[in-house]
Amino acid sequence: MNDCLLYSEPELYDMLFPNAEERERVQDEARRERIALSERFYLEEARKGGQVLELACGSGRLTIPIAQCGIEIAGADSSPTMLEKARAKAAAAGVAIDFFAADMRDFARPERFALIFIAGNTLQHLLAPGDLSRCFTCVRRQLLPGGRFAFDVAVPDIRQLAKDSGQRHPVMQVEHPLRGLITLEETATYDATSKIRDVVWYLSGPDTPDFRVINFRLRMVFPAEVEQALEAAGFRLDTRYGEYSRVPFEASSPRQVCLCSARE
Repeated sequence: MNDCLLYSEPELYDMLFPNAEERERVQDEARRERIALSERFYLEEARKGGQVLELACGSGRLTIPIAQCGIEIAGADSSPTMLEKARAKAAAAGVAIDFFAADMRDFARPERFALIFIAGNTLQHLLAPGDLSRCFTCVRRQLLPGGRFAFDVAVPDIRQLAKDSGQRHPVMQVEHPLRGLITLEETATYDATSKIRDVVWYLSGPDTPDFRVINFRLRMVFPAEVEQALEAAGFRLDTRYGEYSRVPFEASSPRQVCLCSARE
């Protein structure tokens, strides 16, 4: 999961995926709103009580704001570089967070958690067919009795996948303090058999075309697969929203925002 160049350059990651406080650098209003709503959603869930664990916490985009609200939270990630950045950011913010290295498909901790969450399409990095169930099973083991599991992942857009042909198209623009306006474009191809989308991101500045080229793979996670993996791991899907704003989930929803509880 941490082979992608994006996860070895935390500064680049933070530029593309800022926290709510720094979201104004993102040029797209809808994307800015989604950043704020995602932080609010997970903060609201964390406030329901008990110790929290964020899996695939990255550089602490959500972990640190939650800790700043006085909530006991730990963060886990498979990238040592991202964890190092998260620890430095937490220290600068004056919050104590236990950041530790872990593969979310297979880890064990002595403590159990009241809430474990996985945010922001991270589940799409689980490429093998059994990885999703392995991850959910591992989460189930680490929850306290009555514990809760929350995550979000994009709903695959069949029309978009059908169009994936390797042609470059724009994704977003972000203002960088040194490089100026950064444009992100992507090409992608989709394999319907493996459900894997091979993506290439091209980052360009005003005078630096393609200063970063990033290759990565994402597995499309369909709603039925989510239900099956949760059932197999011993979870009950209590609520599935269509966005961070908690609108009802529908066939046309762009996102699966799931709240789950462990079955007895």
